[in-house]
Amino acid sequence: MVNLLLEKCKKYQTHFAELLELDCHILDRPSGDAATLIPQDETRNFCAHCRIPDKNALSSHLYGCHEAHRWNGKYIYYCPLGLTFIAASISGENGELVGGMVLGPFVMGDQQDTLYDLAVPEMKWEVSRLSVYSTLKVQHMAEIFAGVVAHISGSEHQQLQNLLYDQDKILKEIYIAKEYYATGENEGADKLLQFEKDLRLTVISGEKAEALRMINELLAQIYIYSNFDFSSVKARLLELLVVLSRATIEAGADPGDTFRMSEDFISQIEKYSDVDQLAFWISDIVRRFIVQAFDLAQVKHSDIVYKITNHVKKNCAEKLTLDSLAKEVFLSKSYLSSVFKQETGMSLTAFITKVRVEKSKKMLIEERIGLASIASQCGFKDQSYFTKVFKKETGVSPKRYRNSYFGDK
Repeated sequence: MVNLLLEKCKKYQTHFAELLELDCHILDRPSGDAATLIPQDETRNFCAHCRIPDKNALSSHLYGCHEAHRWNGKYIYYCPLGLTFIAASISGENGELVGGMVLGPFVMGDQQDTLYDLAVPEMKWEVSRLSVYSTLKVQHMAEIFAGVVAHISGSEHQQLQNLLYDQDKILKEIYIAKEYYATGENEGADKLLQFEKDLRLTVISGEKAEALRMINELLAQIYIYSNFDFSSVKARLLELLVVLSRATIEAGADPGDTFRMSEDFISQIEKYSDVDQLAFWISDIVRRFIVQAFDLAQVKHSDIVYKITNHVKKNCAEKLTLDSLAKEVFLSKSYLSSVFKQETGMSLTAFITKVRVEKSKKMLIEERIGLASIASQCGFKDQSYFTKVFKKETGVSPKRYRNSYFGDK
């Protein structure tokens, strides 16, 4: 972000931190450079003291800002520890993500549930001191937070942001490409195809820095090969988007998300009528594909798992299907199943059963109500099925479990 905008963000960062007594971070994503995270201060930087193995606060909050950029400027998400954050994105003149602000962590919903499921039990004391908000209050906070961040980004920033585009790198590559084609001996189409293949292999193999470096060279080749004809340039760039989308999927990105991104980009490209604007836009798009493949997968998986587990716990009395759960997090059924099993070690069906049985145990102990009513409130289709599943999971029937607790024979 430009200095003027960064200073405005820091001002509001202090306001939010003091008003809500929460950590507030600024994410800066300069054009052509790696993203950086600017915390409020070290004394109020929970993430700096998190004991999650291989923690990466930057990846977590970059993910949040990317999702906010996709979802109208705001996004509520969970970090790998299971705590909640709100991200608000900042866009540049051409709609590209240039930064954002992140509020949190805090606990959303029941604090005891969060402490019980904590990924690092040794941090229970620190987490117990965090602010706790209801889901409704978090929604209100997100709306206000996103509105303020949108206001401080403003039109004057968007005009200045365009100056960040470093044209020197691509101009240098254009001169090199011109020399390559000057003799008329080199075949442009073959050269382009080879560049695309090399870029694809670089993305798949996870060489992020090299992939980012290669894009300026490939863009220069596209411009020279197309003789700067705008229609031809757009056609080649659309082909490049297809290559990149397939490569990021092979590198581990979610197919559904990647296809949605591609569809959005294909519709966006039609609004450009200037080669320089198009170059600025496509450079950002390429970075977004690469970040999607390399930086965000693990954080996204944790966020998905926490959202699904919370949804199951709150709605275990309802009919829960893989299809309905996949729609909750906007994923395909197969991808959700794969991610959940990978992260938790159990299938979604097994987890739903576990949640229902655990809830029924509490009701059997805490409330002297009929087994049929317990079965209904825990999501079992009838008392007979409840008894069958409970005995399979615990080794005893619900009635014997209750009698054993109360000392009845």
